[in-house]
Amino acid sequence: LPRASKARERAAPSDASVPITRRGTEDTHRADTHRDAAPARLDDLPVDARVSSVDLGLAATLASDPGSRSGAPQTPHPSITITSEHPARYEREREIGRGGMGRVVVALDRHLGRTVAMKELLGGEGLASELGLSIGTVARFLREARITGQLEHPGIVPVHELGRRADGTLYYTMKRIRGRSLAAVLKEATTLEERLRLVGAFRSVCEAMAYAHSRGVVHRDLKPDNVMVGEFGDTLVVDWGLAKVRGEEEAPLGPTTERVDVLAAADAAKTVDGIAMGTPAYMSPEQARGDLRSIDERADVWGLGAILFEILTGRPPFSGASVFDVLRRVMEERPPRVRDLEPNAPPELCAIVERAL
Repeated sequence: LPRASKARERAAPSDASVPITRRGTEDTHRADTHRDAAPARLDDLPVDARVSSVDLGLAATLASDPGSRSGAPQTPHPSITITSEHPARYEREREIGRGGMGRVVVALDRHLGRTVAMKELLGGEGLASELGLSIGTVARFLREARITGQLEHPGIVPVHELGRRADGTLYYTMKRIRGRSLAAVLKEATTLEERLRLVGAFRSVCEAMAYAHSRGVVHRDLKPDNVMVGEFGDTLVVDWGLAKVRGEEEAPLGPTTERVDVLAAADAAKTVDGIAMGTPAYMSPEQARGDLRSIDERADVWGLGAILFEILTGRPPFSGASVFDVLRRVMEERPPRVRDLEPNAPPELCAIVERAL
């Protein structure tokens, strides 16, 4: 945890020292906000915008280039290569997860004889333009695959391949994790003694986030649901769909009326994308305010503190009758003290929680 927090004290490194920053991409909100003005091809972007808009431009290219419909090879940017899937390589077996943007299925890689997890965009077969998906959604999918693929750490799920089928459907494959989410494990741990056995897994999450921060990447949606605890002691941070690369500019949030509509239908324990970015029950105050420019590594440190808070007490720092209530409490109230809820919690761990929050 201390190493994770130190990342915010360092000056932003040069492009040469952090390659992932050079390949930084527009955030989903910016892509969605400007999708009507998105260039049809990456070549139409200004030279200075090509680095920060790689995924947005690539998504627009894939949506508009007839070559992608036929599965013809493309090289829309020198730093990006999307392979065309061999028709018989992957045999999809069953769905194991689904979110607002994509689904994850177990698939057999016939070339290597191994089982992998395959994430693909929701909506069936075909290109984004034919599915009614926004270019921003496709850009976010591409960004998630590329950012995760560049974070090579034992605590971050490895990405094997980013690919496109002959009909234009995008997917990426990654290591299949055999285990359960930390949220599921916590639900079954009813005593402090049982929950304290998870501190080792929490430390692994801190190490993974310290590495990500050293690479200039902020997760922005840390919560027990996004931590997988494997069958053999491995712990991995997953779902980097809201990740931000240091130095990216983001568009302001939408009108208040749009934010109210989205929040009214949201769940405090699930990711809210497009307004106050993250998951309300584990969200830092600047995230709850929707202050995108203020979100940096410290937001992840807050998320780590919220996870440890739940390990010690069995509940997240804030709860409420609605998402509005949770966000209001995050912005206006101080987090409760761990020992007020769990008097037997180790004082050293309580001090870490209070420092992180």
